[in-house]
Amino acid sequence: MAGMGGVAAELLAGRAFRVPPISRAEAGRMIAELRCAPLPHGYRGRPAVDVGELEAHVIGVGRLMDDIPEVAELDLNPVIVTAAGAVAVDVRVRLAPALPRPSPYRRRLR
Repeated sequence: MAGMGGVAAELLAGRAFRVPPISRAEAGRMIAELRCAPLPHGYRGRPAVDVGELEAHVIGVGRLMDDIPEVAELDLNPVIVTAAGAVAVDVRVRLAPALPRPSPYRRRLR
C-alpha cells in the first residue's frame, strides 16, 4: 500500500494497493492514483519532488516483501521526498513465521 502521510492523510484517504513484485510503471500508476497525486509535481507553485525516488521506495518495499516472506508488516512513516531524493525517516517491521511456498510443480485438482 502507498498513501499520503501527514495530518490530512485520514481525511483524504488516498491509498493505492498492489501485490508484489511491483514494476517501475506500476509504482508510477500507484502514485498517480493517490488523491494527493498533484502535490509531488509542483502543485500551485510548490517545488516538484523526485517522484522517481519515491517510485524506487515503492519498488524496494515490494521486493523486500516478496523476497522475505517472514515480513508480515512494514511501515515507512514518514517518507520525506524532496527534489534531492527520498528518505524513510522511521521504519517499523513486524516479522512472523511464514507458510512454506507451494511448489510450482504441484498441480491442484478442482
